[in-house]
Amino acid sequence: MTSRVWICCVCVAVAFIGVAPTANAEPTRFHVEADPLPFVMSGYGVQVGVAPGALNGWRFGLGNFSLEVPDFVAQLNNDNDGFHLKVRRSHALYGLYFFDGLRGWCVGGSLRYLRLEYTHDATPGERARVGEFSVEAIAGYKWHPVKNGFYVMPWFAVAKPLFTRGTAQVGSSTYQTDFVQLFATANLGWQF
Repeated sequence: MTSRVWICCVCVAVAFIGVAPTANAEPTRFHVEADPLPFVMSGYGVQVGVAPGALNGWRFGLGNFSLEVPDFVAQLNNDNDGFHLKVRRSHALYGLYFFDGLRGWCVGGSLRYLRLEYTHDATPGERARVGEFSVEAIAGYKWHPVKNGFYVMPWFAVAKPLFTRGTAQVGSSTYQTDFVQLFATANLGWQF
C-alpha cells in the first residue's frame, strides 16, 4: 500500500510542475531538506519537493522519517509511565504557502502516515505496532542566511490523528494518546 501512496504523490507533484505559468510567475523550484532532530534521536528525516512556478508561493513535498521519541515526551501523560515509543519509517505529504515568494513566513499542512512501535518496561520483549493516519497544521519561517540556495526552516506543527490501525497495548498496559500532537524542529535545506 505504501508504494501506491508514494506513486500517487509523485503523480500529483508532476502534474503541478506542468501547470502553465502566469506572466509574473516565479520559476519552478525544487528542494531537498534534512531534519537534524530525528538524526539526534537515532533516526532520520528527509524531504524532497517542488514549488510550481505557476502557483506563486506554494510548495509541496514528500517526507520520510523515523526517530526514537525521548521517554520524557512519550511519558508526558502520567498514565504512560514505563512506555517507550519509536516512530518507524513513516511518510508525509506537505503543502505550504509562503507569504513572500518562497521565503519568510509560511503556513500549511500535511497528511501523515506514522508507523509507531510501543514497548513497556513491565513486559520486556513485547511490543505493539500501530499505524496512524493524521492531519497536521504547520507554521514556519524559511530563512536564507546566504545568497545561494541554502536555507534554515524552523517550524511548528499541531497534528490530529484521524484513523488508527492496531492497538497501543503492550501486555496489560495501554498507551494513552493525546487529543493532539505537538512537534517543532528546524530543517536544513537547499532550493534549486
